[in-house]
Amino acid sequence: MTELPQGWGVRPSTNIPTIAFGNQKGGTGKTTATINSAAALASRGHDVLAIDMDPQADMTKGLGLGPGDENNPSSPKNDLPNTLATDDANLLDVLVDNPRTHDTTLSEIVLHADEYDHLNFDLVPSHKDMGLARDWMDDASARLTLKTALEELVADSHEYDFILIDCPPDLSVLTDAAFIAAQNVFLAAQTQATSRDALDDLWDQLESIEDNQQIEIAIVGLLANMYRDDGQSKKFLDEFDNSYASLAPIFKLPMRVAIQRAWDNGCDIFEWEDANEQQVERDLFIEIAETMERAFDKTQVEA
Repeated sequence: MTELPQGWGVRPSTNIPTIAFGNQKGGTGKTTATINSAAALASRGHDVLAIDMDPQADMTKGLGLGPGDENNPSSPKNDLPNTLATDDANLLDVLVDNPRTHDTTLSEIVLHADEYDHLNFDLVPSHKDMGLARDWMDDASARLTLKTALEELVADSHEYDFILIDCPPDLSVLTDAAFIAAQNVFLAAQTQATSRDALDDLWDQLESIEDNQQIEIAIVGLLANMYRDDGQSKKFLDEFDNSYASLAPIFKLPMRVAIQRAWDNGCDIFEWEDANEQQVERDLFIEIAETMERAFDKTQVEA
């Protein structure tokens, strides 16, 4: 692991360590990293809030709070609510000036872990309306709405040790809003050319945001997902090392089935108990959680 000085992460306006997980390319493991990093931090005693900013709602679905599994009547997802389809106020109402619910705050839409047996952390789910964000958040000020909403959440006495944000797989206004609010980014990539190119575009976007908003954005880590022990993976991992190792630790996650099985059952790798060995995955995300603690000069919370 790269040795970086203690506390290299940036404290945003809320003073709560906040990390946006990003890559403009889909299928890189970004959502998997968000879910299981949040669970790992929770397992170390931290109060964690995860926010699903992606209109595709993969994190919400991966935690069992989307449509049930019609092909598997015994799936635990079938017993959980579909928060994507509700007509109640949702995250888009927080981010835009919606006449229907223009006073909606984040605190009203947080799903609390103590109300769901399978959740290890609080969650702001995505919603079917989030696809409208690109049309409704069409001015520069819209990029500041998540930052403002998080400031209001803290001012309303909601205290968290960490906030993690799952971004859309693009460089849209929603991704910009997450980066501005968090000021810390965790990158997820596959060890292949298309993922590397997407990271280059993302890097350009981060520099543009820093210049336009006059803020600093830190890289907290990079997950090389679906790593294979072959020449191609090694080639691109070497490129990641050359580009990012001086900024943040790089973690390798090989192709494993336990994470997919946890996903299929609507929970994180710490909640899911499989007959197959899954300690490799848990150990990796504990290492990521420890790195996040070090990035913000925090320690494990003793029970």
